[in-house]
Amino acid sequence: MFYCTRQDLINAYGEEELIQLTDRIYAGSIDELVLNQAIAIAQAEIDVWLTGSFKLPLPSVPLVLVMIACDFTRYLLSGDIGVDHHVAVRRRDQLATLKAISRGQISLGLDQSGEVTSRVDLVQIASGRNDFGDRSRW
Repeated sequence: MFYCTRQDLINAYGEEELIQLTDRIYAGSIDELVLNQAIAIAQAEIDVWLTGSFKLPLPSVPLVLVMIACDFTRYLLSGDIGVDHHVAVRRRDQLATLKAISRGQISLGLDQSGEVTSRVDLVQIASGRNDFGDRSRW
C-alpha cells in the first residue's frame, strides 16, 4: 500500500502538472512508470523516518502521510526540469513534520478509519539513575 496514489497527486496538483512532470516522451499523458517510481522512492524515504517508531506497514494511511508523500513525490518528479522554490519549501516543511513525528513530538494523527495510529513501545535509557539502591551498603 502506497502512502499516496496517482489520484491523490491529481487532486493535489492537477493532471496537467503531472503530465508535465512525468511525460518524458511527450505522449501527452501521465507516464505511470515514472510516476510509480517516484511514489515508491518517496515512500521509502518516509519509511526511513517511521521505521523506528511505528510498526510498518501501517494498517491504513493517515492523511498527514498522504500530504507528505504527495509533496515528496512532486519534489522528486521536479528534479529533471528544475525544482520551483515553493516545491522545495513544501518538501523541507514536510520533512520537518516527518522528523517531528518520528521523534514523538507530534502525532501521526488519525488514520482514514478514524483510529489513532499508535507508536511502537520503545525502551528508554537514561544515564545517572540507580534503580537498585545504594551500592555502598553492599
